[in-house]
Amino acid sequence: MSDNYGLFFPSHSMVCYHEPRIHDHELYFQLRNLNLLLLLPIALIGIFCNACAMVSLYRPPKITSGVFVYLKALLLLDHVMLTTTLAAEFFPQICDQHHMKNHTFYSVCMLERRFLKYTMPRVEITIHTLHVWTIATLSAHRYWKISRPMIARLQDTVSRARTMLIVMFCMVVIFRLPIFLLELEVRSYPQLRINKRIATTEILSTYRFVYHSILDPLFFNIVPFLWMCIFSLLTLYEIYKSRHNTYQHLAFDHPKQTNVTHPLAGCFPKKAELIRQKQELRATFSIVAIILLYLCFHSLKLFAVGRKWQLLVRRECPTRKDYYHSHLSDVLSMISASVNAFVFIAFTNRLKKYIRLLLRKTSRTLSNSSDPPMSPKTVTSYESGCNNHFNLNI
Repeated sequence: MSDNYGLFFPSHSMVCYHEPRIHDHELYFQLRNLNLLLLLPIALIGIFCNACAMVSLYRPPKITSGVFVYLKALLLLDHVMLTTTLAAEFFPQICDQHHMKNHTFYSVCMLERRFLKYTMPRVEITIHTLHVWTIATLSAHRYWKISRPMIARLQDTVSRARTMLIVMFCMVVIFRLPIFLLELEVRSYPQLRINKRIATTEILSTYRFVYHSILDPLFFNIVPFLWMCIFSLLTLYEIYKSRHNTYQHLAFDHPKQTNVTHPLAGCFPKKAELIRQKQELRATFSIVAIILLYLCFHSLKLFAVGRKWQLLVRRECPTRKDYYHSHLSDVLSMISASVNAFVFIAFTNRLKKYIRLLLRKTSRTLSNSSDPPMSPKTVTSYESGCNNHFNLNI
């Protein structure tokens, strides 16, 4: 009884405090080489791709739905997550080589050692938590939009989406406050700096056990993972259940001819409904693709959680293999944040239009004919009139 009680509510047991940078130099240099070979190029490519996606979504589609608020927030968090991870991993490695006054970045690295050494990893984990719960919120929003279309068309506004994101952000910040308030302290002697508290970081106290061994794995890995799985399956089921709705028949319902003088009269309602449903379907598949990519690339995180609980029950310390697994899971999460940019770019027609324009200009340049290029046909139909009027960049 006493052993079990001491295991689940330890008071002053020493935790397996093992930092490769201090206790295992060989492992530290191996992880540093892996960062240079894998993490650095992936993060740089992801930052570039996210910048391209930001350009693609600079002018949002003409739609009042709140889905673009979630997508833009997720795109911004992808960008910030890649940047903070890159800074948290490589800033200390650069400063390892600048520890004397005659070194180039000595003054900058002194600021890193005094204020950012223990702060940056906690900022990074906070950004990761915001990222995962933004995707979870997006999955719930998409299911609500698909399963309750009439209510969603009335209540799904930009202000509502912003309010939901602000509430979610505040809850995540409150959840992550203990790692700043309880694990860090400000010291003014001999100079002002931010240090970690030994009692909450290197000793397996009740706080550390409850927060880092139970609450953090649950609300950072398990609950969001299950949340996304459930809502993604429900969304796909709703799409399958409504596959015989009017969406497939609206395109064939247009009147072929009409006697009205205005070419757009008579095609507004059905064409607008057709385009709206195409927008929703494209948004749904894009969001489901983002969620599936997250689930695939973050599945190793669940293995790390199970391994952590196994070590805790057995009262063992992690091995080098566990560090490699943890590092690989971080690399996969960076790949997930980088691949999301391609989903955002594919979500719009802007890239497709740009490629078509580029090909058209190239073909005209390489043409040997002296005649001017053929202009497109000027025959106006009701279909083309509707398409030009409702040309939404989605």
